[in-house]
Amino acid sequence: MSITEAVQNDQEIPSFPFDDTFSPHSSERLAEYAREAPAIRVRFGPGQLPIWLIVRYAPARAMLADSRFSRTRTLDFSPPLTAGQMPDPNSMLWLDPPEHTRIRRMVNAGFAHRRIERMRPWIAATARARIDAMTAQGAPGDIRTLAFHLPIEVICQLLGVPDLDREKVRTWSESLFRFHLDPKGAAEGLFALYGYMGELVRARKAAAGDTHSPEGLLDVLIAAADDDGTLTEPELHSLAMTLLIGGFETTGGVISNVITTLLTQRSHWESLVADPSGMPNAIEELLRYHPLSMTFPRVATEDVDLGGFVVRAGEVVVVPLAAMSRDPAVFTDPDRLDLTREPVPNLTFGAGVHHCIGAHLARVELTEVLTALIETVPGLRLAVAPAELRYELKAPIGRPETLPVVW
Repeated sequence: MSITEAVQNDQEIPSFPFDDTFSPHSSERLAEYAREAPAIRVRFGPGQLPIWLIVRYAPARAMLADSRFSRTRTLDFSPPLTAGQMPDPNSMLWLDPPEHTRIRRMVNAGFAHRRIERMRPWIAATARARIDAMTAQGAPGDIRTLAFHLPIEVICQLLGVPDLDREKVRTWSESLFRFHLDPKGAAEGLFALYGYMGELVRARKAAAGDTHSPEGLLDVLIAAADDDGTLTEPELHSLAMTLLIGGFETTGGVISNVITTLLTQRSHWESLVADPSGMPNAIEELLRYHPLSMTFPRVATEDVDLGGFVVRAGEVVVVPLAAMSRDPAVFTDPDRLDLTREPVPNLTFGAGVHHCIGAHLARVELTEVLTALIETVPGLRLAVAPAELRYELKAPIGRPETLPVVW
């Protein structure tokens, strides 16, 4: 089947995403399909393209690690994405090896564990400053502000975005992921952000070699590009955008959902307050329980048997990561949150060459936010009944619209 072929004989198959695909709670539709087969056919996006939706862990992991599945080929059919994920042929998100390998290798050093660990004290201090600002204003507070402000501050710090510019960068970035509520505002935010990042790249290139100028990851990439010429200016611009947007929305959504779950299932919150030494295990379980929403589409470049079904050359495959974290073949009693669960390798951050480059940074941010909260406001609790919370279910990661708390 060609990836541009219209739906003809597949009119009866369901349309994806489902109503609960982006919910932070377990998807009943995905669980139902996973009980029946490892993958199903669905219609996807505005063109209602027939694709494979993998709903079990084993074939999903195999597909994500298989070089016969291409991200670049998906650009042929303009995959439906959010305004913040517009397909960009210069972005490493859409590249296959060896082009992807070339750019990823240059970025890896910026996200190395040692570099992120050097940032940990700053991340912890920034989280505490945000919490102090919330408590100073008095209860109730909206902790969702903390969840989304911290990640944008962290990624701006990592990239080297000047302090004075960070608030407008945050405002533009947030608008991208409210495209379903304000498409015009999202488009304007995207245009402004692209323009700003282009100006920043040019400014940092002009300041290269200035010993009085602070150095961020952007400066490191510029220096590497100038040294060997392996990174073009469009690629550098695109990379800056990719890192900025990728380091903001997903992390903010996960932090919001983790805090909501801990305060809703309050015994888990109290267990961390009583014994913070359990935090490392808890972080892995919470990330399993609240993974990213789904992977980017991929196209098979040849026929591939994934066990129980064959993806033909030219067919499209998507993996909803939430289903992978609830596969009973991998996780015992998967719908139960167990902060003492022995960690099992999961697909929260994807797998293969496109495994999330910011995985360790996200873990550090989540750890430091929760640590700061249990030490600063151990009595934190929801200001409303859990049933009163309203969720944004069309965002890339479904999360509460607001998260009112008292302490």
